[in-house]
Amino acid sequence: MLYDKIDSFMRDIDRYPLAAQLVSEIYRDNKKFLTLNVNKYVRTIVNFGQEAPLESARKGMYMRLLETFCRMDGALVRPN
Repeated sequence: MLYDKIDSFMRDIDRYPLAAQLVSEIYRDNKKFLTLNVNKYVRTIVNFGQEAPLESARKGMYMRLLETFCRMDGALVRPN
């Protein structure tokens, strides 16, 4: 059910910081979502992160969210 809703959550992460935390908690270390193609989500997170000022809390939030999609149980999901 949540698998199909990630587009809605990702659309809201820039306007609502709690949406980013929600996505992070749902997808963190969740093996069911390893099959999800995250390329467009990673691109979205990186774009929002680049636009955020260096000192802002949003930049840190985006980096933590990016880590959620790139790591599983502390190990890289796939090397880039």
